[in-house]
Amino acid sequence: MHLRWTRGKHRRHAGRTRAREPAASTGFRDMKLIQAPEGEETNLDVAPMIDILFTLIIFFLATTTFQAQEREDEIQLPRHGGSSISSKDRDFIINVTSQGEYVVRAETVDLDHLRVLLKNAFQEKSDQKVLIRGDGDALHRHTTAALAASTDAGFATAKIAWDTTLRD
Repeated sequence: MHLRWTRGKHRRHAGRTRAREPAASTGFRDMKLIQAPEGEETNLDVAPMIDILFTLIIFFLATTTFQAQEREDEIQLPRHGGSSISSKDRDFIINVTSQGEYVVRAETVDLDHLRVLLKNAFQEKSDQKVLIRGDGDALHRHTTAALAASTDAGFATAKIAWDTTLRD
């Protein structure tokens, strides 16, 4: 077995007795390295690199907009191969748990209280969208009840979220 250095990786050439001739320019193998004289220490100044690193961190923090989506972590959304849901405005998010409970703004509410919250939200901002995140194990009637409550409150747009990731 013969090993030969090629473009930064080792390649095994079984059965070959002679390696191919290298091209005219072999890249970094032709580069002469200058070594420091014996007894002299070499120092690498990392201050400019740290300055640039902090500047980049500040730039990305200043230009990135953070939007915390209201999520109930225990909800497992049903899978679907469609496109993902994106929203520029803050949606009114209703989480439906597998037990049929409604969670709005990290607070568990019943259907009557959900209707009141939806009516108040519609009065505050009528062009707001409703996003219903129903657990995959939740009964369909709970999700449709939330959808009906949103249309009864006056919302014209309501979406039902699903999980777009494929699981094994």
